[in-house]
Amino acid sequence: MKRAAPAASEPDTRERILAAALTVFAERGFEAGTVRDITEAARVNTAAINYYFRSKDELIRQVFEAGLKPIIRARSGALEACIRQSAPALPKIAAVAEALVRPLVELGAGEYRDVMTILMQVRTGQLPLTKRIVEEQFGPVHERFVDLLQKLLPDLSRTEIALRYDCARGAVLQTLVHLAPAAALAVAETDRERTDHEKTVRRLVRFVSAGLEAPPG
Repeated sequence: MKRAAPAASEPDTRERILAAALTVFAERGFEAGTVRDITEAARVNTAAINYYFRSKDELIRQVFEAGLKPIIRARSGALEACIRQSAPALPKIAAVAEALVRPLVELGAGEYRDVMTILMQVRTGQLPLTKRIVEEQFGPVHERFVDLLQKLLPDLSRTEIALRYDCARGAVLQTLVHLAPAAALAVAETDRERTDHEKTVRRLVRFVSAGLEAPPG
């Protein structure tokens, strides 16, 4: 039997649920954030969750995928721009580091702050569903970064480059979600100076560049 739609307009109700779920998951985590928390925040009943998303797992998937797409587009665009601007030569490591750092800083400073928070939760959590979504969504852009870094750092193995790239992503995310006290102070200082986060970008680019270019261990 076909399910009857909720009385409220579908786009409005569905988007309200997605927005509420993003906030709840960012604040409480995927496992601790409950369907009840989300329905209360979205001002809907459980039937609406079941109608639009069928299950909590499907809601998590749709929230996460919707949040990741703009980040992936921005990071892919920054990498392609970096390659074009240096052509026919290869770009410098600092330019590649900026292509990684800048999109996250700029998006994380605005409406995608909650997405950055749940990305960090995935790095530190054990939920197979969210780890799988990140691997599926980010896999192609990660491979393009590692491919380029392998050309720029021929003395390093691909495994070592992939590890350094992953450490760089983790450092950027940790800074943006203020998990480290020193990072929180640095970001707060940047905000006070009203520099549109340029200082944060410069600091992270220097840090990431140094890590990528470190001699083989």
